[in-house]
Amino acid sequence: MRICSLLPSATEILYALGLGDQVVGVSHTCDYPAEARSKPVVTHSLRQVSHLGSREIDAIIQQARTNSNPVHWIDGDLLRELQPDLIVTQEICEVCAIGSGSVFETAAQVLDYQPQIIISRPAGLQDIYQNIRNIGGAADVSERADDLVQGLHRRVERVQAGLVDIEQPPKVFCIDWLNPLRNTGQWTPELVELAGGVEGLAIKGGQTREVGWQEVLDYQPDYVMVMPCAFDLERGGQEARDHLSSSPQWPALEAVRRSQVYLFDGLIPSRHGPRVVDVLEGLAEAMYPERFPGLAPPGVFQKADF
Repeated sequence: MRICSLLPSATEILYALGLGDQVVGVSHTCDYPAEARSKPVVTHSLRQVSHLGSREIDAIIQQARTNSNPVHWIDGDLLRELQPDLIVTQEICEVCAIGSGSVFETAAQVLDYQPQIIISRPAGLQDIYQNIRNIGGAADVSERADDLVQGLHRRVERVQAGLVDIEQPPKVFCIDWLNPLRNTGQWTPELVELAGGVEGLAIKGGQTREVGWQEVLDYQPDYVMVMPCAFDLERGGQEARDHLSSSPQWPALEAVRRSQVYLFDGLIPSRHGPRVVDVLEGLAEAMYPERFPGLAPPGVFQKADF
C-alpha cells in the first residue's frame, strides 16, 4: 500500500504501526521519527516561520484567517506522481497542517482515481485511540493497531494506579502559546487530569483561547507547564524567557516562587499520536516525582530555568 501522511501525528502513528516502508509522502512538518524526514514532502507552508517569534507567527495566522487565505498548499504534481492508495489528513487545526477540504479538492483535480482518505479530528484521548484503529484498519493492520492502543492503555493505567490516594489534585496551567498567552485545549486538560492534576483554565476537549495575566494570577496554579505548540525545548525555552520571565506578573505566581515550572517539548503534546502518553507520563513525573521517578521518556520535559 502507498500512503501519504499530511500531518505529523498520522506519520507517527503509521511508523508506530510498522508501516514506515509504505509511507511514500509526508507533510513539511513531519519530523518524527527521523526516518520520516527522508520521505517526499507533499505539503508546504506559504510562509517560512521557523525564524520568527510567537508574536510574529500569531500575526501571520490572524491575518490569514481574516482574509480567508490558506496557510499551506499541496504539491499536486508530486501527489500525482506518488499515486497514494491512502491519504491521512485532518480537521482540527489549519495552523498545524493542511485541511481536509484542500486535500479532497487537490486529489480530485490531479488523480484519475479515488484514493481512500481518512480524516483525523480528535478532541480527547479516546478519539486518538480510535484514530489509531482507523488508520490501522485502512492499512490492513488492525491487529497491530489494537496492540498499540492496548499498550497505551496499560501505560495510562499504571499512572492511574499510582494516584489512587490523591485527595487534592494540584492546580495546573498549561501554556500552548506565549505571545499572546494561550491555554491548551483538546486532549491536554484530560492528560493533566489523568496525571493527577486539574487544569482549571481549560476545558477537556475544548479549544485553546487567549488568557489574561489577571486570570492566571487569580487562579494561582500550583504548577505551570510550558508547552508552546510546535516549539522544541530549545526554541520553547528561549521564547519563554522572552515572554514569560520578562513579564512583571510572572514572579507573582506561586508556581514560579516554588520552582514548579516545567518546559515540555512542544512538538509532542501538540500532536495527537502515540506520544501523547509520553506527555501524560511527563506531567505525572513533574507533579509527583517521588511516585514516578524517571517515568517519562528522555527529552519530553525538563525543569524550567526561567
